[in-house]
Amino acid sequence: MRITIKLDQPADPDAFAVLWVDLELHHWSREMHSGVDIPSWGLLRTAPSATFICDPDSADALCTLTGLDLDDRIRLIEGQFGHVVWHGESNLKVRLDRWHVQCIESDSIEAENEVFDE
Repeated sequence: MRITIKLDQPADPDAFAVLWVDLELHHWSREMHSGVDIPSWGLLRTAPSATFICDPDSADALCTLTGLDLDDRIRLIEGQFGHVVWHGESNLKVRLDRWHVQCIESDSIEAENEVFDE
C-alpha cells in the first residue's frame, strides 16, 4: 500500500514536503519539497494514533504525525489530517505543522527510482 502525505504550514503556503509512505517496507521518501530541507528518505514507525517519520540511519523520530494510525487501515482515508510534532534539533527554518493524506493506493506500486538502501 502506498500513501502520499503532504506536510505544510497555513502561514506559509510555499513551504511544504510531500512524502510517499510504503507500509510494506516501513520506509518513506520525500517526493517533493519547497522551502524546507528534510532527508530524502527514512524509516517509518507506527503506534496507536501516531506515525513516526524517522531518520534513515536510526530509529530516532524526526517528527510525529499525531492522529495518523497507519495500522488502522479501516479508518485511514484520503483527506484525513492532523498535527506534526518535530523532535530534537531539527534544522528546519520553517516548521511544517500539519499533515494531510493526499492519496491512498492499495495496489502494489514499483517506484521508478528506488531510493531506499537495503
